[in-house]
Amino acid sequence: MAKAEKDMVISGVKPVTIIVSRQVFPGKEKEYNELARQMIEESAKVPGNLGVTMLAPEPGKGGLHHLIWRFADEKSMHIWETSYIRQKLSHQADAFSRRIRQEATGLETWFAIPDCPELESPKPWKMAVVTWIGVFFGSCLIIYLLELFWKSPNFWLFNGVVGAILVASLTWGIMPVLSRYVFRKWLHK
Repeated sequence: MAKAEKDMVISGVKPVTIIVSRQVFPGKEKEYNELARQMIEESAKVPGNLGVTMLAPEPGKGGLHHLIWRFADEKSMHIWETSYIRQKLSHQADAFSRRIRQEATGLETWFAIPDCPELESPKPWKMAVVTWIGVFFGSCLIIYLLELFWKSPNFWLFNGVVGAILVASLTWGIMPVLSRYVFRKWLHK
C-alpha cells in the first residue's frame, strides 16, 4: 500500500474514483489516444492524483475507451475537474468522441465494472451480501493467520491490526475478485 493510501485509511479520507468513458467516432482512434495521453500527463501534475488507468478495446474493434482516475479526496478531484487544461482537452476530445462520466466514493467502487460504465450499481442488499461474505471469510482468515505468528495481549491493538489488514485486503483483493469474477452475473441480474 502506498504511503498516501495508508494516510487515507488512518485519517478516514475517502478516495474518489472517476471513470470517464468515450465512444470514439470511427477512424478517430489515433487522435483520441494522443489526447488521452496528454490528459494523463497533465493530471499527473495534480496533487492528490493516485494514478490513472487507460482501458481501450482491441485495435480494429469498436467499443468504449475508458480513463479511470483515482484521487486522494474530493478536493483533489475538484482541482483536476475544474482545471483549464482538463476542460480544454475534454472539449477537444468532443470533436471525435462522445463522453460518458461516472463518479463513485463509497462501496459502489468495489462493484463497478470498468468495461460496462453504463451498467448501474447492483442493488444495495446484493452489495451487502457480497460484502458480508468478503468480511466474514477475510476476517476469519486474517485472525487465524495472525494468531499463528502473533499473540497480542492487547485486545484493541490486535483488532486494530486485523481491521487495517482487512480493509486493505477487501479494497485491493477480496472485493474486486468477488464482485468482478465470482458474483458478477448474480450482482447485475
